[in-house]
Amino acid sequence: MIHIYICDDEDIARENIRRIIEKSILIEAYDMKIERSCGSPAELLAHLEKSAQRRNLYFLDVELNCQAFDGFQLGKKIRSLDPHGTIAYITSYKELAYKTFQYHVEAFDYIVKGDGQLHGSVVKCLASFTERMKSENTDTDQFYTLRTGDVIRHVPLREINFFETSSKPHFIVLHGEHQRIEFLGSLQDIEAELADQFMRIHRSYLIAMDKIEAIDLKHNQVTVGGEVCLLSKKEKSRLLARAKQL
Repeated sequence: MIHIYICDDEDIARENIRRIIEKSILIEAYDMKIERSCGSPAELLAHLEKSAQRRNLYFLDVELNCQAFDGFQLGKKIRSLDPHGTIAYITSYKELAYKTFQYHVEAFDYIVKGDGQLHGSVVKCLASFTERMKSENTDTDQFYTLRTGDVIRHVPLREINFFETSSKPHFIVLHGEHQRIEFLGSLQDIEAELADQFMRIHRSYLIAMDKIEAIDLKHNQVTVGGEVCLLSKKEKSRLLARAKQL
């Protein structure tokens, strides 16, 4: 799912953009939702720092009434938190477009508010972004996105062997081919996101089905990526059924 953020300090303009996006999502059945619509860069960044969605799309006003940030400075900060996010700028001044290069923001689109074509431009932006996402999903690896401290990491699914609950409450350990990463999360949420490729075989283990090396039914264990994971008795039959489909 694509998570959309809107930041515009003009209430009427922000609400108009929100309505256009929501209507497009409904009509086109886009796999998107508006995660946050706000008038303050601080509010957007505070929310973003607590989240780790796989793919975000940002609609940012350039002329923000904020001493700390204008839209370009906000975009630069977003880039540090979400390197793979997509940014579309909305402004009343078309001639400011060159500043996206000055700040090295790499904007996906530059939409002008006052030219009478705001609705069509936003709709076109969503359609173009959707087409690009389809192309990326076809041509590139899939990733699992997580946050460790102030760093957002995108780990290719093909490099993940399994997830395990940590000895620290509310933390998960990702076991990869070449790394282990501990992060705040829950197996339930990860399972819901990765159900097609991973399976919960125990309250403490979520494993990659294509990384299974051995299933020991006698000792209730599964070897994944050279490591042993516990197998719940009630999940034996479901695991065997899924393993046969590989």
